[in-house]
This record gives sequence, C-alpha cells and structure tokens, in this order.
Amino acid sequence: MSVTDWLDERIGVRELSRRVARRDVPGGPRLQYVFGAVLVYLFLQEVVLGILLSLYYSPSATDAWASTAYIQDQVSGGWFIRGLHLHTSSAMIVLLVLHLLRVVWGGAYRKPRELIWWSGILMGLIVLGFSMSGYLLPWDQNAYWGTQVRTGILGSMPGGESLQVLAQGGTGLGNLTITRFYVTHAFLLPLATLVLLAIHVLAIRKHGVTPPAGIDAETLARRKAPYWPYQRFLDIVAMAITGGVLVGLTVYTHGAELYAPADPTASFVARPEWNFLFLFQLVKLFEGPLQIIATGIIPGTVLALMLALPFLDRAPDRSPRRRIPALVFVATVMAGVVALTAMAIVEDAGNERFEEARAQQLREGEKAREFAKLGVPSASSTSVWENDPDFKIRKLYQEHCSTCHKIEGKGGEEAPSFDDYRSRQWLFDLVRNPADKRFFGGTKDHNAMDPLPASDVSDEDLWATVEYLYSLRGDAEDVDAGKAEKGKKLWDDTLECSGCHEVEAGAEGAAPTLAGRGTVAWIARVIADSSEPDLFADTAEMPKFKDKLDEAQLTALAEFIATQSEPADRVD
Repeated sequence: MSVTDWLDERIGVRELSRRVARRDVPGGPRLQYVFGAVLVYLFLQEVVLGILLSLYYSPSATDAWASTAYIQDQVSGGWFIRGLHLHTSSAMIVLLVLHLLRVVWGGAYRKPRELIWWSGILMGLIVLGFSMSGYLLPWDQNAYWGTQVRTGILGSMPGGESLQVLAQGGTGLGNLTITRFYVTHAFLLPLATLVLLAIHVLAIRKHGVTPPAGIDAETLARRKAPYWPYQRFLDIVAMAITGGVLVGLTVYTHGAELYAPADPTASFVARPEWNFLFLFQLVKLFEGPLQIIATGIIPGTVLALMLALPFLDRAPDRSPRRRIPALVFVATVMAGVVALTAMAIVEDAGNERFEEARAQQLREGEKAREFAKLGVPSASSTSVWENDPDFKIRKLYQEHCSTCHKIEGKGGEEAPSFDDYRSRQWLFDLVRNPADKRFFGGTKDHNAMDPLPASDVSDEDLWATVEYLYSLRGDAEDVDAGKAEKGKKLWDDTLECSGCHEVEAGAEGAAPTLAGRGTVAWIARVIADSSEPDLFADTAEMPKFKDKLDEAQLTALAEFIATQSEPADRVD
C-alpha cells in the first residue's frame, strides 16, 4: 500500500484532490487571478522563516538586539533568512495592493461576495500589523525610536492613552513592550490570519472566482477551464518568479539593516518603514491639536468607506463604466498614499543633515555588530559598547566635559569647542573672534582677549602667525618652516600678543603659555589644573580634575581631545 493509498483510506485525499481539480475558472485562466495564490504562498513562507528566526531570537530588552545580531552575523545563513523575511513582508504589501485594485476593478466586492471583501480587507490590515509589530523586535535604535513615535501618535488620539499603555506594557517602552509585540507578531496575528483565510477560501469556494466584468455568460461558459492544471500552472509560475525576485533582492541588499542597540538616552533620527511613510507625512501636515485628523479621522473614514463599499456601490452591474464613483474613490486613496510616500522620500533625500545622520547611525550599527561578535554582556545590549576601547573614554568625557565643551557637534557652549581643536583653522578663527560661542563666548570673562580683525592684520600675515603658533606644539610634522619663520617675526616685531602669551615652556604670563599648546601633555595639564601660573592662572573658570581623575584617565581624556585635529588644513 502506497502512502497516498494509506492517506486516502483515512482522510480521502484523492476526493479532496478531485474537488480542487474539478473547480472551473469562468473565462479561463488569467494572470490577474494569481495574486491571491501568491499571497498565500508568501504567508506560508513568512511562517517558515519566522519559525527559523524564533529558534535563535530572545524577546527581552536585554537580549533582543544581541540575539538579532547573532542571527545576522554568526548563524549560518542567518542574514539571508532575516533579510528574506523582511523583503517578503514588503512583497506581501505590494501584492495586497495589486490584489485589491483587481478586486475593485472587477467589482468582486459586490453581493454575494461581501464576506470575501471584508475578510480580505481585514487580512490586509493584519499584514500591516505584522509589519508594525515585527519592526520593533530587533530592538535597535531604529526600532526603538520609530516605535516611540508610533505609540506616541496612538496615545495622542482620543482614548488612546489606555491603548498606548496596553501596547507598551506600561508608560514607556521596555521589556513588556517586546514580549507583547512578539506574542502579537508570532501568535495572535498568524492565528487571526488563518481564521480569516479560512473564511475567505470557503466563500470563494462557494461563489467561485469573480469573472472579468463586461463578458457575457455564454462567452464565460465557452471559455471556462478547470483550475487544475491551467490556472494552477500560472499560480506556480507567479510564485516562482516572486520567490526568485525576493531571493535576488535579499542577496543584493545582503539582508536587512541592523542599527546599534536601543538606547533611550541617545538621540536618533527615526523614520517608519516605507509602507507607513504616507501616514508619517500626513501627520506632518496636521500638527498639534489637528493631529487627530491625520491619525484618526482620515484613516478611519477611509477604512469605514472601504468596508461599506458593497453597500455604497448601487450600480446595476459590475461594469467599470457604471461604477465610476467607487473607482474614483479607491483611485484617490491610492494616489494619496503614493503621493505622500513620495513626498516623504524626496524630503529625506534632499535633507543633507538627515542623510548624514542616517549614514552615521548605520556606521555605529556596523561597529556595534563587530563588538557583538566578541560577546554581549548580560546586563543589556548597549553593554556591547564596553568592548570598544574608545567607549570608556567617551563615557568619561561625557560625565566630566560635555556639559561645557562641544565635541563632534554635541555638547555645551560654556567653554571652547574641541571640534578641530588642534587645527590651524581653529587657531585662525580664534584670533579673529575669540568671543565667538565656539571659543570663549560662553565664559564669564569672554572679553579678556581682544579680537584681531582683518583691518589690523591681513589674512596672509595671520596665517603665517598661525603657522608659527602651530609649530610651537613641537609634535607637528607638517609645519611650513618658511611661513612659520615669517610668523615668528610678526609675533616678535609687529603683533602685541607676546605681551600676554609666553612661548617658552613653564614661562608665566597674563595668558597661557603657547609652548606645547595642543599636545597631549599640555591638554592633560589644563584638565588637571587650568589655574597653574603658566596656564590660565587666576582667570581659570574650569574645575580642577587632578583630585577626581588619576593620571591614566587624564592622559586618556587628553588623547581623546587631541584626536579632534585636522592635519590637512594648511592654507598657502
């Protein structure tokens, strides 16, 4: 007895197969009928891929990012599985839209196919729910801040605060948020999809595939063909092409992006996934108290009208010419979604600061993933940065220096900026306008140093003087000796700077000695005690750190600040 015989004896598989094969397709097989079958195939593919991912994924705030990074970089083929899972989700949304447009064009929502229409709309919403709930699960910066924006929008709606707390598992994003999103993504939504899919298929079995409008019954009957093998062949071809495109796209993009671990204390320029960009753009058009129009009224009205379409369409038949209002309504909605999505993409593409920030965030993500390969401490995913030799010094700088000093564009303005601190350009700009916020403009005694405008010293002479000051560091290897010599003569014979500044190590003056200025040793001395007689003496406003930090910490901080130099900034 064969396996087929054994199964047929118990569950009647042959009769089931004959029922499928005997089903006729009115008007014959058509490519426009393949969308539903391809969507079922993609859903099943997502289930299989999701199961494979869940074998390694850990839904907790401490482990979610680390387990995702492990899948991405250390599990054999993990990057491919995760990337294919992401791209399949996007493909489902595209095919859902195409399927919906075909159904609307053919009037397949009309009596007696209302249940087919409603179950299809609800499954479309569930696919968006899959996308939204899965978006958070990597628990990276993009997922965290993007979800923060979406749950914030939910909370701004009338009665939305309770829903926001329910979704988050509290007043903020955390461990319960991940577990709730994971349960929704991996259990609740798949179960709801299966129930609706069963209703959808049963209703289609009852009423059959909706034939094209405008073809008379006699022609449809003459052209009809059995589902197997004709339409099934087209379905399989469409599935194969879709699968091939998704595999190619996954290989081309090398899977899905993964940013640095979620850090509530950091700043991040978040954007929703592409299929929610239209709503993101719509919200920007209705700010403040009008936001409810974008988050509730417009989407709610569109959904209600879509569900009510079988009752609102009073045309005598399914001919598109007789259903102009319904077609115009759906076309307007789709055009609006496409236009808003395009606006969001174009605006971001033209925003250099956004593009630079996003590129930097991606670099940080790649860096964090490299450190994750060394192991992630159990405390939290952000502990991965402890593998970075630069992390501790950055943390030390943030604790003791960032309140007053800016570095890498971030920090306070109460003291000089360390961006390009050792460069010639920094010195040039300082001499021209020492009271600028970039220099001493935020200090109490910001007028102590007089500016040297171009009317007093030409740019050429000032650059020569700067070259001389640059040479006083003693460790610069790219000094222009001729220009520095000219600058020294200007310093000694013309300029009045030497009245305050000494150029010999240890010499005391009314302002800091410039010998060794910008070296690690000089910077470390300033951090330790800027009130030393040969530094800022009694004009020092900076706290002393010699009793708070040890020598190794002082040196490490000085080395970190010293790296903010631009050696290739010489002006000839």
